[in-house]
Amino acid sequence: MKNYIFSELKEKSCPGDIHFTTGVLINSDIDTIWNTVCKAENVKKYFTTDARRDLDTEGEVLWIWGEEAALINVIHIVAGKKIIFEWNAMNVDYRTRVEFSFEEKNDKIKVKIKETGWEMNKAGIKSAFANCSGWTEFLNALKVYIENGIAFLK
Repeated sequence: MKNYIFSELKEKSCPGDIHFTTGVLINSDIDTIWNTVCKAENVKKYFTTDARRDLDTEGEVLWIWGEEAALINVIHIVAGKKIIFEWNAMNVDYRTRVEFSFEEKNDKIKVKIKETGWEMNKAGIKSAFANCSGWTEFLNALKVYIENGIAFLK
């Protein structure tokens, strides 16, 4: 098993007011979407190159992209409804909070990702925009994978 290099979680948590929300409607059932988002074996089919531990249990999870890895600390779960975790924000010295929510809407599931906690400065704004783009890519890859069976990473 390969060991990855990653930064420990920063001490400072979500000091700023900058936040964003992105979302998508997926034509599937909640169990399929929940398991595709939460289970490490599934996440690495459409978003990461590797993943250690599932998102549906509290504690530390590792997501890997090539040689880079991110440590995630899952802090709250409501099965089939919500996942909340914190992780290090990019290029700043603090963590941000990520909330996934799942809601049935007209026989589809609305998946929303809200990330909060950036400071109002150049580094915070740049990091927030980068993460918004990344989470939008995540949602698009999730939708294509679930609805069409297309895995970009294989």
